[in-house]
Amino acid sequence: MLVLTVIGLLFLMLQKTKKNIFKNTSIIISEDGVTYCDSEYYTFTSFKSFLLNKEKDLNQWILKNNINNDTQIIIANNPGLFVPQALFNKNILNKYYQNFDHIEETDLLKIDVSKNNLNSIIYKVSGNIETFKNKYFSNLNQVHYHTIIYNYLIEQINTNEKKLFVNIQKYSFDVFLFYGDQLQLANRYPNKGYDSFMYFLYFIVEKKELNLNELFVCFLGKYKAFSKYYEGVKLYNDNLEYILPKNNYNTNTPATPFLIDLHANYIWNS
Repeated sequence: MLVLTVIGLLFLMLQKTKKNIFKNTSIIISEDGVTYCDSEYYTFTSFKSFLLNKEKDLNQWILKNNINNDTQIIIANNPGLFVPQALFNKNILNKYYQNFDHIEETDLLKIDVSKNNLNSIIYKVSGNIETFKNKYFSNLNQVHYHTIIYNYLIEQINTNEKKLFVNIQKYSFDVFLFYGDQLQLANRYPNKGYDSFMYFLYFIVEKKELNLNELFVCFLGKYKAFSKYYEGVKLYNDNLEYILPKNNYNTNTPATPFLIDLHANYIWNS
């Protein structure tokens, strides 16, 4: 509950926001903490640190960061379920999601709509975080990280080739399979190490009856911490690409590195 109090304090400094992909500042909620991003730097604070700090310290943390009307909350601690907009029925959200991921009794299901209006993205938010949001900021801009990544990818695709986009994070990795500009698969898998990654990757290839030698694999970012993963795929496929490969994470790669890099790239080039 103390962790959620921190989130509540963050909300106290916000007002109504416009809906957009990236704001001047963002707060990314991941499995192990909160990452604050602006145009120049990012700072990570673990949930464990929040639990050890006093309320005065938490207020100081909020004040030193540029949290303002344009700050948005990015939910990145659970997967998003893509449902084609043409088939989407908001009256059966629970039925959709129960077949996809576990839902706690206190979880609430939320919906994003992709920028091209082709997909609805369903995701869960803990009940306590939602309570704080409703209490202080009923119109707070909140978005799931899969929505952000998908909206970015559809702007990058300019061929009819089959491409598998892979976003490796500290605790999970995401895959987005496109045939041209048509999304065929979007999912998140646990990252339990190199062997686990390769297992799931080949599971996807076999399930979709793909030829790994002919498939273009595009990694989101290029991070030293995951170099073994890249080399493993390269043994079977020379068609490797990297989006936003330049970064300064020689050590201590953050939990959501590509999200942070993507945020910076949007701001710097806006």
